[in-house]
Amino acid sequence: MPDVVEAYARKACRLDGALTWLAFASGGEAGARTAERLRMKTSGDTLLRMIRRSTQKSSFDHEPKIIGVDDWAWRKGCTYGTIIVDLEQRKVIDLLPDREAATLTDWLLTHPSVETVARDRSITYRNGIMMGRPMLLKSPTDGIC
Repeated sequence: MPDVVEAYARKACRLDGALTWLAFASGGEAGARTAERLRMKTSGDTLLRMIRRSTQKSSFDHEPKIIGVDDWAWRKGCTYGTIIVDLEQRKVIDLLPDREAATLTDWLLTHPSVETVARDRSITYRNGIMMGRPMLLKSPTDGIC
């Protein structure tokens, strides 16, 4: 029966997979509204938990070399975090609890295989990369207007 339902699960594997896909495609509240139209009752918070759970249990057979870093809203207008994506495998690697440079620096120091970081023009992320991997920035003024 593990093909149908995981141990102690409250929904079937197919429904769980569909909701996880919907969570990654649409996000929290938008995904919940879409799921409601498809007669799959869930909340936006549940979809965000599914994203976090899938990133925690996904096993990487290699350390990421090329990553993307950006901010995302835990709660829009109130709380923001940092999302780190493996750009080669197109998978979310980690969700950091805030947008601080020190948090990104700590993450980069624990993942020495990173060779390239794609980011927006955020000074915070530039400083985090500069402290964690200064050789990744092309010039000392990279990202500063």
